Amino acid sequence: MKLLFATTNKYKIKSAELVLKKYGIKVVGEPAEITEIQASSPEEVAKDKAKKAFKIIKKPLIVMDSGLFIKPLNGFPGVYTNFVLKTLGEDGLIKLTENISPCKAYVQRMIAYTNGKETKIFFSRGHGEIISEKRGDNGINYDLIFYVPEKEKTLAEMTDENQVKAWGDAWNQLGKWLKKNDKE
Repeated sequence: MKLLFATTNKYKIKSAELVLKKYGIKVVGEPAEITEIQASSPEEVAKDKAKKAFKIIKKPLIVMDSGLFIKPLNGFPGVYTNFVLKTLGEDGLIKLTENISPCKAYVQRMIAYTNGKETKIFFSRGHGEIISEKRGDNGINYDLIFYVPEKEKTLAEMTDENQVKAWGDAWNQLGKWLKKNDKE
């Protein structure tokens, strides 16, 4: 089974491939310029993104949206993570949280599958903390400052396989659902 993934982000494609290959699913990146809506619900953002991608690609596909939710900041930046990273960067997030210790946070992954008629959402969360220094070289953006205490590493210090585990099981949820429903 081949699954189109509306993204050019090699890290997103790699994480999808790592899990979905065990379900016999080949992930193929499909470039699509999609303007994300600004909404307070991560699910709403993912559904809208999937709908827009389907209008461009016109084939069943998935999109993924992820975000960093910092608990002492009431979940900020959350759905605004991309914008915050583009404007403030990791250094800005470090400065914003420098007086909060420990700075509890979670990363959330939202995967939306659509065939143009139905849209199904899969999500997972990985819990950790924001630290005050960038560490690691296997990742970008908040991967460098999102620390997972159980692993004693940032996401960017982990192997690809351990990053996927730290994020939770959204890819597995998708893989099981696709196999059960024989979606292609």
